[in-house]
Amino acid sequence: MARIDLLPHFNAFISSIAARNTYGGNPVSPSIMRMITAEIRADGGGVIAPYWLGVLERGRGKRKSNKDHGLVNIIYAWMNKRNMFKSHTDKCKWNEAKGMTWYINKYGNQQFRNHVFIDIYTTAREKTIADIQAEYSLAIHKITKDIL
Repeated sequence: MARIDLLPHFNAFISSIAARNTYGGNPVSPSIMRMITAEIRADGGGVIAPYWLGVLERGRGKRKSNKDHGLVNIIYAWMNKRNMFKSHTDKCKWNEAKGMTWYINKYGNQQFRNHVFIDIYTTAREKTIADIQAEYSLAIHKITKDIL
């Protein structure tokens, strides 16, 4: 029976994602790329990625529920790391972070508001699927012919 090895295709797909630029013009960050892995198991497998990967292409939309997910802490750390605060006291810094968090929760981020779609994985995914189908369609035909 023919052996189908999809791991090289999956790794090429992950490499093509890493080579693309995000909305800000920077490559996809290494911390995000570490979350994307290729996996082959007996029960299937594939490219394992975070469920929110579409945010890289479409942006973060406005919040749909009123449940607090701790975004203000992330925004505060992000602003503090980049020295973006105009205030000097902790209370005022937290208020600035809360204001930015409120605005993102209400309207989404700039990429979402401007309706900008950045192709990070959609085209690469379709190309990978087409490559796999082109390379292994005959092998799959032979496997099904042997079984049936």
